[in-house]
Amino acid sequence: MTVEELVALLGLDPIHLEDPSSRTVTTAYCGDLLSDVMAHCPPGAVWFTVQAHVNCIAVAEVRDIACVVLVNGVSPDPQTAARAAAQGVTLCGSERSSAALCMRLSGRLAEDAPA
Repeated sequence: MTVEELVALLGLDPIHLEDPSSRTVTTAYCGDLLSDVMAHCPPGAVWFTVQAHVNCIAVAEVRDIACVVLVNGVSPDPQTAARAAAQGVTLCGSERSSAALCMRLSGRLAEDAPA
C-alpha cells in the first residue's frame, strides 16, 4: 500500500507528505517510547504515536519509517512540522486512537495479509 492509499483509507490529516504516491507502507507499529521504536520499528512502517516533538522526526528518519501518524488529536508544534518537511519525513494526524487505526488497517498490509 502506498502512503497516499494509507492516508485515504484511514482518513488521515496530512501535515507533510513526502512522495506519497511512490512510498510503500509495509507494516504498522504503535509505540510512544522512542527507545522502543528505535529498537523495534521496521523500515517502511506506519508509526502511530502520541509523541509530537521534534525527536520523533529524527527517529522516523533513522528507522526509515514511511509515515508518522500522530493519534488522539495530538498536533505537532511548528518546529516538528518544519523538521518533518526539512528531513523529508511524512507526518499526518488523526483524531482516532492507535488501536482504532490499526483495526481499520488490519489485513491490508503485506506483512499481515492473509496467505
